[in-house]
Amino acid sequence: MERIHIVAATNDSYAKHLAVMLTSLFENKKSKNPVTIHVIDGELSDDKKRRLTNSVKRFQAEIRFLKVDKSLYEAVKVRYHLSKETYYRISIPALLGQHINKAVYLDCDLIVKEDIANLWNISVHDFELGAVQIPGHVDRYKELSIPEHMGYFNAGVLLLNLRKWRANHTSDKVLRYIRDNQKKLKYMDQDALNAVLKGKWKKLDRRWNYQVHRHRHQNFKPAIIHYTATVKPWSGNPRFKEEYVHYLRKTIW
Repeated sequence: MERIHIVAATNDSYAKHLAVMLTSLFENKKSKNPVTIHVIDGELSDDKKRRLTNSVKRFQAEIRFLKVDKSLYEAVKVRYHLSKETYYRISIPALLGQHINKAVYLDCDLIVKEDIANLWNISVHDFELGAVQIPGHVDRYKELSIPEHMGYFNAGVLLLNLRKWRANHTSDKVLRYIRDNQKKLKYMDQDALNAVLKGKWKKLDRRWNYQVHRHRHQNFKPAIIHYTATVKPWSGNPRFKEEYVHYLRKTIW
């Protein structure tokens, strides 16, 4: 049975929220696929590593902590509520073993409500990645030279075709775009990913990245709830806050 590879990036501040996300993922996983969690380490303390390890141990999952080459991201711009760790997803193809050809990247500020294997099993064979388009008005098309019909995706949930990324040197292209277009980047690496991968990504159903501050659909059951924007369930009262609290109570935090 195929092993599922999940990747996240965190620092000490977000370690608790990562534990909540992973708890929700495993609580709702029904498939028998084994899972490896790859955590890109933003200078995590030994205590936070221990807590994260214990968080997944009860689900018989494997967790690995990965060190990124931080020199690649020394001069990057950081805005809004985001941290430098958000850029680390660009390095995933290099950080994971060459034998791993597919991975799911997940932000820490989300809750997984459906079996993650259902996302994993979506084919992205002909694409660099699968992602969910941001609904409604997006003001990035003109600035990034993206035709509107191609869409603009939120980078918090990515189904990555690592084989294609490595073959096409995609990480290098994204990093080069970031270096050369600092003034254009409003949403940092998300802008760069969209600019470089225009026309090369597969549009996934919106339920795989239900962006709380943008969606207002009633009676809709998201597979992944993403607490986008600055209002988070641990500091405010966004929609679906109760989901975060529910899984928080199941963690060692």
